[in-house]
Amino acid sequence: AMGLFDDLPSAKRPAPTPAPASEPAIEPDAKRAKASEATERPREVDHASALTKIASHIGNPAKFKKAAQLALALMRGGELERGHGKALFAVLTNAMEPTPRRANDPGVRFEYRELFDAAEACAEDGVLNAKHKARLAVWMLHVRVVNDVHTDDNFQFAKATKAVKALVDALTDHGPRPRGDDEDDKDLLKDEAKDEAAAGKVEDEDEETREMREHAARMRAAERQAELDAWQLREDEREALLDACDAAHSHYKHAWAQTAVDMLVEHVHERRAKFGKEHRARIVEMYEAVRNKRNARKAAAAGAEGLTSFERSQARFTNAAISIRGGVGGEGTRDGRGESAIGGF
Repeated sequence: AMGLFDDLPSAKRPAPTPAPASEPAIEPDAKRAKASEATERPREVDHASALTKIASHIGNPAKFKKAAQLALALMRGGELERGHGKALFAVLTNAMEPTPRRANDPGVRFEYRELFDAAEACAEDGVLNAKHKARLAVWMLHVRVVNDVHTDDNFQFAKATKAVKALVDALTDHGPRPRGDDEDDKDLLKDEAKDEAAAGKVEDEDEETREMREHAARMRAAERQAELDAWQLREDEREALLDACDAAHSHYKHAWAQTAVDMLVEHVHERRAKFGKEHRARIVEMYEAVRNKRNARKAAAAGAEGLTSFERSQARFTNAAISIRGGVGGEGTRDGRGESAIGGF
């Protein structure tokens, strides 16, 4: 039977419904770190832009060392590709302007050596094209060969001069300078204009024929430019080797360098036909200067001034009176040799 209070609501509170499991609270620092990871990505270095910026500063002698270190870091990073070759070559070009003799400044020889050694490694990895590699090879003569001659070690000096002689032997015969594009194209265009005007082809020429003619002209111009560039590279190579000879000549004041310099200058003088007119004049001038110094050195043999140790010894023994008996038992000796054994008693 129903009780009196069965229809009344229960006075007890219903048991609370358990809340769904929530994620653990995240600390504020962890939130910031997570947001940072979600929004930030590692910034990629724009190597082409970096090289372009370095190229604009490396030509300034006051900024060269810092710019060279930045370029060196990029080259050694191993991330440069063929697409960066043009920008890298611009850096090297500006480092050699206005003259490659900048690399022979005693204050920056080491930095130039590091910079161009790294550039050579990049060239081997395919970053530079064939044209860039050819120019780099000439620059390496200034950076490596000429600077190797600037040493105070007689062994290294002799080794460096021997390397210069080998490079001179490897030179091809000197040829005339090819005509440039402007010189040939002006004459060619004049001739073509005359022929076409006479034949009345200028107005009647169709689009395809004109394009073929212009393409042929561009090809001829490219071939002439390639010939001229190759000739200029060989001239610059000869210039660098003569700079190495001048560097060796600057050491002639040292007795240990004189024989090596004599041999080097004589070697180059005998092969001066491999050089152009201006270079031949430079070789003859150097040869005469060294010959005059050598003759003056020999003329001073009496005073033994300016002679090498070999020449001083040669002069001394040439004029010395040496007895075949030597000084044993001679008059005035104090060593007791040759005295009669009876005198000892």
